[in-house]
Amino acid sequence: MMLENLEQAIDEKYEKNVVIGAEMEIYVIDTYNDRFELLNDDEVIEAIYSEFDERVYRDYYNYQLEIRTYPSDDWKEVANELIELMREVSRVAEGRDCIIAPVSYINGGMFNGFHVHVSYKPEVSFGKLVEHALAMYPFMLDITRITLSAPIRSGEYGEILSFRQLDSPHIGVPPLDFNNYDFEYYWTYDENARNGNRYHDIIINTNKKHGRHRIKSVDTIEVRMFDCVGSEPGIKCVLESVYKIAKYINPEWFNRFRHNFVLMVKLKELIRNSKIMLVSPRDWINPITLISLNELLSHLGVENRLNTAWIYHTYINIYEIIYPYYHVNRTYPTP
Repeated sequence: MMLENLEQAIDEKYEKNVVIGAEMEIYVIDTYNDRFELLNDDEVIEAIYSEFDERVYRDYYNYQLEIRTYPSDDWKEVANELIELMREVSRVAEGRDCIIAPVSYINGGMFNGFHVHVSYKPEVSFGKLVEHALAMYPFMLDITRITLSAPIRSGEYGEILSFRQLDSPHIGVPPLDFNNYDFEYYWTYDENARNGNRYHDIIINTNKKHGRHRIKSVDTIEVRMFDCVGSEPGIKCVLESVYKIAKYINPEWFNRFRHNFVLMVKLKELIRNSKIMLVSPRDWINPITLISLNELLSHLGVENRLNTAWIYHTYINIYEIIYPYYHVNRTYPTP
């Protein structure tokens, strides 16, 4: 157990000014002539996103859109903006004989995720961002449980509530150099990372491009552990939790352990193995802090209205469905 109590790591006396933003990837389903297939039409996807500003943009594939909020120091503002954008995209998509599906995985498609960006005011150094990201990271494992979706059954692991967490190449432990004592160089980027294989649970994003591709102008901590979320309470629960963890985190708590190379290697394996421990949120105990999700949310003052994976009962077995009829009568985000 690395924490004797949560106040060691998360306490109002460490309060900082936090800015967050959110990104949600969603599927677009072609319903023309009752196809109900992943959209495969350049003109249609471009017609949909062309009705929006840079906050809505086509992803790499025709059947994917990415919805992004403007950064704000108010997590409620970010949540409401994201929810309203999802509703507007749904309305525009229906006018093009399409529907949206904010789920992490449908058979034949690439994975969708939910990313949250965190920065501080005034802007802090790269080393400080790394320090804060590492202190936040174990608690991000807890918040992941709020977003579990796309359940499958595996012969090796039994029932898994998130195929993306188990199988996606976009999920991985951050690239850390445990031999380096300087936070500025603790985070490593090799040539493969620069070439696009930099997919990790949590990263420091230093891309300052503007335009449709980026809405960030400062370095951010990007939390990338989340399945796609289609429920309003799920979106709000995630954003409030990440905001408060970033706001009240004490970076020193993790700093006490990081010089112990053997311990850090063990922690890395614990984190990696936790991807397999995709139990229901109400049964989850963090392998690093030994606290439950409900304990953490209670400490943060966040209401947890999601006691199981939100999508589990509605979309059971959807990973096997090529024609996702389940989406026809759904309105997103769900109440």
